[in-house]
Amino acid sequence: MAHIPTSSNEDIRVFWGVGLVGLPAGIAIISRTSPEAEPVDGDYIAAAWEDGATGWASIHIGPGTPHTYTPGEYVVWTRLTAGTRKPVRRSGLLTVGVLS
Repeated sequence: MAHIPTSSNEDIRVFWGVGLVGLPAGIAIISRTSPEAEPVDGDYIAAAWEDGATGWASIHIGPGTPHTYTPGEYVVWTRLTAGTRKPVRRSGLLTVGVLS
C-alpha cells in the first residue's frame, strides 16, 4: 500500500467500486501482528467517498489529525455497511516511519 514518514499528513485511499459509492464506509488501521488480527468495531474510522463517484473511500491521517501512528507496520482494512451486510476487506499494508 504505502510507506510514509511519521511527519506525513495525507489521505489513505481504498478502492471499492463505483456502484458502492454512498454506502457507509470505514477504514481501520491496526498494528501488524503474527498471527494477524482482524479489527473490531471500534477500530474503524468513518471514511468519506471521493468526489465524482470514483469508487475510492478515504480517511485523513497524520500530525494535526485525530489519527496519528507511531513507527511500525500496520494492516489497512475496509468495511462497508449495506443493511445487515458488512463486508470487510484486507486492503493492504502501511509502513509508518523508518523501521530499524
